[in-house]
Amino acid sequence: MHNRIRALREALHLSQREFGEKLGVSRDVIGNLEYGRVDPKPLFLQHLCQLYQVNPHWLETGDGEMFDSAPEDGKWLKALAIFKALRPEFQDYALEQIRQLAQLQEKIQP
Repeated sequence: MHNRIRALREALHLSQREFGEKLGVSRDVIGNLEYGRVDPKPLFLQHLCQLYQVNPHWLETGDGEMFDSAPEDGKWLKALAIFKALRPEFQDYALEQIRQLAQLQEKIQP
């Protein structure tokens, strides 16, 4: 399972620190989990699956899809992961571009 925890974190483009902070644990805990030095507690796994919409069966066995969402939601999860990986000033820039596109769309819609 430790390899899948790492694969998930990397798929989300998060550092061990960022991943751990969102789960309420330290970077060291994430490192220990990823290297198989400790086994994750069931409550931690449940929280991880809920927070990141992870397929529990995949996390447990490696079978199936990583994310527990409809296929059309997959692109949004990937986009969100990319957005989260951006520095704050780039996130602000990206949001401003999206706002401008939405305004342009409103102007050209019949």
